Order: sequence, then C-alpha cells, then structure tokens
Amino acid sequence: MTDNGVRPYRSSPSAPHGVSPEQRAVLETRGRRSIEFGAAWFIGGLLVAVVTFGQARGEGVYFVVWVPMFYGVHRIVAGFQLVRKSRELS
Repeated sequence: MTDNGVRPYRSSPSAPHGVSPEQRAVLETRGRRSIEFGAAWFIGGLLVAVVTFGQARGEGVYFVVWVPMFYGVHRIVAGFQLVRKSRELS
C-alpha cells in the first residue's frame, strides 16, 4: 500500500525522532517551575495546618487544610516527570 498523502480518519503522521535542545530546555524549565510551585503549595498548606492545630490546643474544632498539600505533591510529582522526560528525549 502506498502513501498518496491521504491519511485514514484520526491518524497522524509519524512523530519526528529528534527533539531540539530548545524543546528540551522548555520541558525542563516547566518541570522545575512545577516543582517549585508544588513545594510552595505544600509548605503553605502545612503552615496553615500547623497553625490551626496549634491554636486549637486540644479543645474545640480546628481546621486542617489537606487539599493544598495534596495539590502540592501532585505538582511536585508532575514536575519531576517533566524533568525526567526532558532528559530522556534525544
């Protein structure tokens, strides 16, 4: 079967084998920023949780913020994956 320039529905041409150094640098920069952003969310959520827990002193109801810490961990993991991907591409 020859390729006459017409591709079947929802098919794409093959991806190029090489990635430019600029593209690798962009991926690594995005990954590092994601790690930094995730660390900021994690630390911020941890500080709010520690402060509210300290103010409760074992009595009453206190507010613990888990979602920002989970989001921070998610961003950190995604950032590490981007950095790893940028280093694996050649």
